[in-house]
Amino acid sequence: MKKIATLFLTLAAVAFTACANDKPISYEQLPSPVKTFITAEFPALSISHITMDPGLVDTSYDVYFTDGLKIEFNGKGEWEEMSSKNTTIPVKFIPEPIKSTVESRWPNVDYRKIEKHRFGYEVELTNRLELKFDKNFNLKEIDD
Repeated sequence: MKKIATLFLTLAAVAFTACANDKPISYEQLPSPVKTFITAEFPALSISHITMDPGLVDTSYDVYFTDGLKIEFNGKGEWEEMSSKNTTIPVKFIPEPIKSTVESRWPNVDYRKIEKHRFGYEVELTNRLELKFDKNFNLKEIDD
């Protein structure tokens, strides 16, 4: 029993440490693909701050803009998540099949968040619905 408790505490400590590794970095320290993406897609937005999480498997970068937009990039410089507290996600980043599904079922809603995963996409709408799509863009789950 002591071994199980020790193992549990060790795993909890590692998980906590892994989550607490975000460190602030400058724009110049971002990978080139991230800088190119930001310059091309969001030239008018101002950056509030940037953090880097070295992670156990891959490094990730979070770029926070002053308007409330946050974009998470993986170590290769590809965006994996966009979210916003104050604004909406630009529709051009939503895959067409997802847009079609959302527009047909929930007209006049916008997007607050989009995440790309190995298995598909997750989107959060301004009406507070969270939708999960598989990699073939089939709607698999609705959570409110």
